[in-house]
Amino acid sequence: MNAFDQLATMPELRRLFDLAWNIFGVNPALVSPDGQRSMIFDFAARSQPFCNALHRIPAGLDLCDMCDRSKFLDARRDGQALRYRCHAGLREFVIPVIRDGQVVALLQCGQVHDRVPAAEEWGEARKSLVSADIATRTLAKLFQRNRVLTPKRQTDLLDLLALIATRLAYSDEWQVRTSPGQTQAALGRATTFIETHLAERLNLDAIAQAANLSTRSLMRLFRKQLNASVVEYILRRRIARARRLLQQSDRTCAEIAFECGFGSVQHFNRIFRRLEKISPTDCRARAKQSVC
Repeated sequence: MNAFDQLATMPELRRLFDLAWNIFGVNPALVSPDGQRSMIFDFAARSQPFCNALHRIPAGLDLCDMCDRSKFLDARRDGQALRYRCHAGLREFVIPVIRDGQVVALLQCGQVHDRVPAAEEWGEARKSLVSADIATRTLAKLFQRNRVLTPKRQTDLLDLLALIATRLAYSDEWQVRTSPGQTQAALGRATTFIETHLAERLNLDAIAQAANLSTRSLMRLFRKQLNASVVEYILRRRIARARRLLQQSDRTCAEIAFECGFGSVQHFNRIFRRLEKISPTDCRARAKQSVC
């Protein structure tokens, strides 16, 4: 499960989004970084009247999607919250959810006016629609009915969305801290992944993804639960496997080194000596005497 899917299935996600709706009358969407998927609650009931009607028109939906995607690219590139006007002159907001320096999701909401719209605001919006061959007669009154949020209220909304984004970014860490079951499950996923890929090149990102954690949470989990860094744990497991192979097989040290994921015999020998206080060759010799 990738980070976006993890966030989209969070039990408390709806409660966080309900706060934005109850306080500001806007309905956030959680959007994947590529803009291809989204999670939104009560879309029909909570959409602003003009936008809801526009999205029912194929050309209108295409126009909005094109506008959204360009802003998603900006938010991913810059890693900053955006407050902008859409093609129809409505105020929109995009806030990146950043975990370990990567944008893992986007929060999007808006569809609001800065003030009660005057004729000139509708005139500008109408130009955009007409240029896309969209009939505007039934949309004019709906345009007036979209919610108004003053610039000051918009700033408050952005503050709330930033707090939600932070909460989402650290969701995996919070779950691990507050639930012993989650802790053991995440640790089990991580150690199982390591054990089954010892012969391969392992990196923190791959292990964290297997455990459904951020790399930061993964490192904290290993320090707290195993009293070792992830790298040190991997080395211990590789040496443990190498020791068994030395005792139970006739493979050369070079073969065992590569089979256990070491890039060179020299590195294998150095780590083996550090952890076992003996060389691989001497360990094998002593194993024959049942003292290794």
